[in-house]
This record gives sequence, structure tokens and C-alpha cells, in this order.
Amino acid sequence: MPGTLIDIDALRQHMPRHLREGRMLVVAADPQGLALPDAVAVADAASLLDDPPRERIALVLVLDALGQLEPDTARQLLGGLRDRWAEEVLILHREGDNGWDLNAFLALGFRREPAAAAGAPGHAVYRTSLYDYKLTPDWLNPRFWANPEMWGKARW
Repeated sequence: MPGTLIDIDALRQHMPRHLREGRMLVVAADPQGLALPDAVAVADAASLLDDPPRERIALVLVLDALGQLEPDTARQLLGGLRDRWAEEVLILHREGDNGWDLNAFLALGFRREPAAAAGAPGHAVYRTSLYDYKLTPDWLNPRFWANPEMWGKARW
């Protein structure tokens, strides 16, 4: 990403603690051109699709990799990350890239994170998390479950 400075520490501040301290993988179109800390693993999209991780990674950061992929391949990558390979996915998508818009990310289950965009100037930040992807509905609580004290007293 020539000419753009991404503050990974600032991005990590917007995540839960267990993700900030966990294993991190950066997926980029040109992984050799990135200057990242040694503890951060780096991969390109093709190698990740060819050899997916054996266990979930705490955080996967996708840096400007979607614009260089075919749309079906990019959707396959994001779906695999969301469903099987990552606990949390952050996508830094360059603003002005016409190939992807807000609706495309929403359709794949990602939410826009305007507060995290301060760490990535010129980018829109989208995220999904295994831990908060779905709000718990009001009816899903023990109050509405079967009442054993009523068994045998009323006929339904």
C-alpha cells in the first residue's frame, strides 16, 4: 500500500482484549511490500485459499486485497474467513474502489466501523466477529422456555 500508513495498534484498540493479544494474520495483495512487526504473519489471498489455516486465527486483517481479486474469489475468501478461519475479520478497503461498496460488505455479514477508520486514513474499515455477529433476541431466554411446574396441569 504505497503512500498509506496503517496504524495496526490503533486498529487493535477497537477490538476486545482477547483478540488484541491473540494471533494475527495480515492478508494483502503484495505481502512483501508491507512493513509489519515480526509477530504478525502475512499471506496473500491465493495462498490462503490454497492452504487454509487448520485452526481459527484470532484476527485477520485484509489490506487492499479485494480489488486485485476476481469478485467470486474475493467472496470465497471473505466467506471462508468469516465462517471457518477467523474469530474476527477486519477489512481495510481503499475508499473510491468501485468494485466493492457498502452493500457488498453488508451482504457478506460485515459492518462498517467508522471509529476504527482513524487508524487507516483513506480506507473504509469493515468488520465481523464470531462473538457479536448476531444480537440475542428478547424471546431467547429462560423466561419463555417450557415450565416444568405446569406439566400435567394444562393441555396445550
